[in-house]
Amino acid sequence: MTDVLFLMLPIFTMIGIGSLFVSRRWFPADGLPVLNRFVMNACIPVLLFSAIANGETLADFSWLKAFVFGAASLLSSAVLWAALRFALHEPAPQRIILALGGAAANTIFLGFPIASAFIPGTAAKVFSWVVFAEVAIIIPVVSTLALLAENKSGQNAFGAALKALAHSPVVLGLAAGFAFLATGLTLPEWLDRVVTSIVAAAPFIALFVIGGSILQFRVSRSGPRVAAVTAAKLIIHPFVVGGAFGAVFGWQDPVVREAVLFSCMPLFLSYAVFCDRHSVGETGASAIVLSTLFGAITVPVILAQLY
Repeated sequence: MTDVLFLMLPIFTMIGIGSLFVSRRWFPADGLPVLNRFVMNACIPVLLFSAIANGETLADFSWLKAFVFGAASLLSSAVLWAALRFALHEPAPQRIILALGGAAANTIFLGFPIASAFIPGTAAKVFSWVVFAEVAIIIPVVSTLALLAENKSGQNAFGAALKALAHSPVVLGLAAGFAFLATGLTLPEWLDRVVTSIVAAAPFIALFVIGGSILQFRVSRSGPRVAAVTAAKLIIHPFVVGGAFGAVFGWQDPVVREAVLFSCMPLFLSYAVFCDRHSVGETGASAIVLSTLFGAITVPVILAQLY
């Protein structure tokens, strides 16, 4: 446990720096969205491009791992949906979009920096198939179901989901990586250095944004819903993902630990945006705060068991 805490110490320190700078107004809070966009629109697409383009062939991409991660995450989301439906009597489509909280982790801003500390040699590769599962399976399925529940006719629901995906820089980074890999070419040395520099900047900036952004959210009084989402994200999601990977790949395969590492992360920051589209934005924002705070306890405990 002590070794894990030492590995996590730089992570918590960088988050603390972000919180300190924003709270002391050494960095303007309204500048955080700019940094957020830089990470999402520049660093992460380049990171995904690099991770995929440096593979050997398209066939070598971890398609099965991505599918298992996506399917297990949707199962975790279904468990949360059932709790919201039968225990808390949450109406649709609110319960559907809230159920996304049981499946989508803070992979970009927390997962990758932490993975870089624990599995530096494979962090980028694992990150690529986890993000692929999230943007190609988990988020489109849940968000489309929520739109269908809100619009019974289903008119424009699928189109809206596809349009959002098509304009996502993360999706473009994935697509560019697959396209470049298909050519069989390699990056020239000077361009590879540019890519490496951008990728190296991602972890610190992402953690700085986390530290500053968490101060912007407030906990609401919708306690049972927030507690259910938080518990599903921090406990049920890694449990289901770990079980699925253990059953498919074998319990001794390192991929089990890699999948659980990413799935045990708190909620991703854009969760509040998805929830706000269906009038539960305050609940989503509160769940982000609560999962991040409790994640400071559960994540090191889970990682101590894994590593």
